[in-house]
Amino acid sequence: MSVREFIKAIPKVELNIQLTGAMNKETLLMIAHQNSVPSELKHFDSWVELLENPDYKRLDEIAEVTGKWIKYPEDIAHIVYDLGVMLSKQNIRYAEVAVAPSYFLEVEGMGIETLIDALNDGRDRALRGWNVEMSWIFCVPRDNPRSGDDVARWATGATARKGNVVALGLIGQEDVQPVGQFKRAFTTARKKDIFTVAHAGSTIGLEGIMPAVVELEPDRLTDSWGLHEDEAILKQVVDADVPIVVSLTRALKLGLVDNLSDYPLQQLYNSDLKIILSSGMPSLYQVNLNEEYIKAHEECGFDVDEIVELARRSIQYSFMEDDAKASLLAKFDEEVEIARTQYLVHTEEST
Repeated sequence: MSVREFIKAIPKVELNIQLTGAMNKETLLMIAHQNSVPSELKHFDSWVELLENPDYKRLDEIAEVTGKWIKYPEDIAHIVYDLGVMLSKQNIRYAEVAVAPSYFLEVEGMGIETLIDALNDGRDRALRGWNVEMSWIFCVPRDNPRSGDDVARWATGATARKGNVVALGLIGQEDVQPVGQFKRAFTTARKKDIFTVAHAGSTIGLEGIMPAVVELEPDRLTDSWGLHEDEAILKQVVDADVPIVVSLTRALKLGLVDNLSDYPLQQLYNSDLKIILSSGMPSLYQVNLNEEYIKAHEECGFDVDEIVELARRSIQYSFMEDDAKASLLAKFDEEVEIARTQYLVHTEEST
């Protein structure tokens, strides 16, 4: 068993996958045609081209526009089920999926309860057919701060709690609104004992990281590019004990690094930062979680033990219930040992 095969064999968890950036393109186009989108949307073919060859400076716009091609509960159930199939093929056992309700609630007749039911219809089908668990992170887009209180109320309501919503999130370009605009929504989430996640550092770098940590007090950060450039801020984030979910491919696609080997993953890992790997928007970044781990090995020099540690962290820092987390950690350790034995046999035979 090679390292690539080892990575594919071990169980994994995905903690930062965005639904509108993870939709199967063929399914999305089928839904668009069923819903008469090509005849209603100007430049439809141009948007299809952007799905195939994304302009990475317009990712949020692409995700929002194409997300609105979905108009019915059965459409949502379909894309969620497809996501479950895709996760299963990577041996991903659990995923926390970021959903921006505002992308879907503009559709006539689509209320929050209908949306939650549709998400869980697809989730339950994927669980029964492919043994993949999914939970939801309800997100506020930064360019829509007025929705913050509404999303916080939806995420903390009884329907959401019963409907597998585990966190409130903040997504989008940081330069459109100051982080303080969302403080009340995050405070509401904390008071009602729901987890929080904030995207920081992607568009304004270091300037966006500490304000997000201090003002929002999130349980998890995503991206946080630039930490490797400032030891003082890096230490503050380490001391705050906040896990950071990153995507190597995202940094490459956005031009933050010229080559994946330039990504400071080893530096961040060695600093005691709680780094976790994610694919983020796999359809738009054209990468999956297995490939992110493979790149960590082949481009960033991570050995098998470090890969295992990264994968184990994704379970430890998930928002699963304690019993479910303990059960998955036990299964993870058991399956990793089996895969490790096969890998060592392969390594000995190769030498």
